[in-house]
Amino acid sequence: MLPAFLRSRATRAGLIAVALGAVAAAPLAVTGSQPAGAVTIAGARTLSDKVTVDWAGKNRPHGTTDVHLLAWNDFHGNLEPAGLTMYGKFAGGAAYLAKAVRDKQAAYGAREATVMAGDNIGASPLVNGLFNEEPATIMANLMNVDYSSVGNHEFDKGKTELQRVQNGGCAPTGCKGAPYAAKQHHRWTTKKTYPGADFQYLSANVTDKATGKTLFPAYGVKRFPTTAGRSVKIGFIGEVLQATPTIVTPTGVAGLDFTDEAAAANRAVKKLARQGVKIPVLVIHQGGFQTGTLTAPNGCAGNLAGSDIEAIAKKLDPSIKVIVSGHTHAEYRCTITVNGVTRLITSAASYGRILSDIKLTVDNHTGKLVAADAANSVVENALNTPGPGVIRKDDPSKADPQVAKVVKQYVDASAPLANKVVGKIQGDLTRDATPQGETTLGNVIADAQLAATSDASKGGAQLALMNPGGVRADLKTGDIAGGEAPGEVTYGEAFTVQPFGNSLVTKTMTGDMLRRVLEQQFAGCGGQTTQKVLQISKTLTYQSNPSAATCAGKVGEIKVSGATVSPTTSFRVTMNNFLAAGGDGFTVFNEGTNPLGGAQDIDAFTAYLGAAGTTGVAVPARDRITPLS
Repeated sequence: MLPAFLRSRATRAGLIAVALGAVAAAPLAVTGSQPAGAVTIAGARTLSDKVTVDWAGKNRPHGTTDVHLLAWNDFHGNLEPAGLTMYGKFAGGAAYLAKAVRDKQAAYGAREATVMAGDNIGASPLVNGLFNEEPATIMANLMNVDYSSVGNHEFDKGKTELQRVQNGGCAPTGCKGAPYAAKQHHRWTTKKTYPGADFQYLSANVTDKATGKTLFPAYGVKRFPTTAGRSVKIGFIGEVLQATPTIVTPTGVAGLDFTDEAAAANRAVKKLARQGVKIPVLVIHQGGFQTGTLTAPNGCAGNLAGSDIEAIAKKLDPSIKVIVSGHTHAEYRCTITVNGVTRLITSAASYGRILSDIKLTVDNHTGKLVAADAANSVVENALNTPGPGVIRKDDPSKADPQVAKVVKQYVDASAPLANKVVGKIQGDLTRDATPQGETTLGNVIADAQLAATSDASKGGAQLALMNPGGVRADLKTGDIAGGEAPGEVTYGEAFTVQPFGNSLVTKTMTGDMLRRVLEQQFAGCGGQTTQKVLQISKTLTYQSNPSAATCAGKVGEIKVSGATVSPTTSFRVTMNNFLAAGGDGFTVFNEGTNPLGGAQDIDAFTAYLGAAGTTGVAVPARDRITPLS
C-alpha cells in the first residue's frame, strides 16, 4: 500500500500512480508498459539500492557491452571538504572526488565517459571565487571530464566570462590563479596563463541572440569500443533550466535566449540520429526536490512527482532513456514511466559529496540501449564520522595526491584573507525559517545592508530587503576550520555565506510598491513562479498569510520603524543589484527611482560583524514577519 501522503497526491492528480521499489540491496527492476498518460515513479530508498531498467526483457541479445557514465553536479567550487557531510559521513572535496573518479576511470578504461550536470562554478567558497572560478575548472580537467551542461550559476558573470572559462585566457583582473595545472602532449605540466576547460560545455537550449546559434554545442558524441570489435556512439545533450533568467542577474543572461528544454533536446536527438547515434543521454541542470532529510530513506516519489524534471521527461523523444540531472542538490536514482517509456534519472546531491555510476548495456550489433542501472556512492574523506563537536580527521588515502597538491596551492594562496577574523557571533545564525519564511541569518544580512546604506551620503536607507537564494551557508559558532576561536567569523566563512560579489543599491519606493513587492514573494502573484520570502531589516515588519486565496490577502499591515505604511508614503529602500534589476521575479524593484550604488554585499556584511566588537552579533528574534489570521 502507498504511504498516506502518496495516496492523497495520487487521488488529487487523478492520473498519477507512484510505485516505490524494495529497499533491499538487490537491484530495483522496472519493466512493462502503462496506460497512456499515466506516470509511474520508482527508485532507490537508500544509498545501497541500485536502480535497474531492462528495456529488452526476454529479447535481450547475446552480445552486449557495458559502458559506464560517471556523473556529478552542483560542485560550486567546493575544493575543500570543510565540514560537508552526507548520509552520516564526512564527504566531498575535490581531491577525494578525484580519487573516486580516477579509480573508476582506470577500471573501465575506454568504455567510460565523465559528465557534469551544471553549476561546477559559481556561488563558490573563497578558495575558488577569489581566483575567478578557475580552480574548479582545473579540477574538472584533472578529473578528465568529457562534457558538462551549463548551469544557471555558469551565467553569474555573463556569457563573455563563461566563454573565457571554456576557452582560456586571463580575466580582466589577471591570471590570479597561476601557475595552472594543464595537460600538454598527454602530460601534466603548469602554465602561467589560464588554459581553459578541457571538457566541452553543452547548451542545447541556450541561444546567442546575436548569432542565432547555441552558445555552446547542443551535444557531443563519444565513441566506445564494444566486445565485438566495432564501436558504438553515445550522444550527450546538455541543457540548463529554461527559467535561468529568473534566477540569474539580468546582466548575466543579457543577449541570450533560454528555450523549452524538451523541445531543444528533441531537436538534438534528430540531429544525432542522422549521425547514426542511437543512444542519446540528456545531461540537464534541472531536477526534482528532496522531501524529508537526506539521512532518512530517500523515496523517489517525493523527488520527482510533480517536479520540473518530470514535466520535461513527459515531453522527451522516446529515444532519450537516460537523464543525468542536477540543480536541486538532491541525491536520487529514479525511474519515471510515461506513455510506455521508462527512463532512468539520476542526481548526485552537490559539492562533490556523491558520485553517480551509470552502467549502459549496449547491443553490440544494433548499437541500441538494452538496459541501464545506476548506483550512487558517498565520496568519503575522513577517518572519523560527524557528530556534535567532532572535527574531521583527514584520511589521505582517500585523496588523489596530484589534485590534493593543486587544492593546497589555492588554499595556501587564499589563506591570509580566508582566515582573517572579521567579527564574532553570539550564537548560530542559520537559514532555518519560520512558517512565514524568516531566518536569523537573513535578518542579520538585511540589517548589515541597512547599516551600510543608512547614512544620507550612502543612500539614506530606511529599510533593506535580501533575496533568500543569495544566502548560501549558515554561520555557526562551532565552525573553526581557519583556527579561529569558537564564535569568531573569518572572512572565508562570511564569503561562503555571500559569495556573489553583488553591490548594494538604494532606491526610492512608495508604500504601494513595497506592498506589491512583498506580494511578489508568493507563486502566482505579480508573475512569480515559486515562493521566495525576502529577508528584511529590523526596521520593517509586516503580517503574512501565505495560504490566503488572493495575492492582496497574503500581506497584511506593513510598518516601517513602527509607523503603518500608506500607499503614497515614500521610503529609501536598499537591495542588492540582483534584486534592483528585477532578479528572482521581483520586477517591482524596477519601479524604484533615484538609485544610488553602494558597497559590495560582502563588505557590508563583514563591516557589520566587525562593528559588534568582542561582544559579537546577537541572534535576532524571528518576529519581523508575523502570522496574519
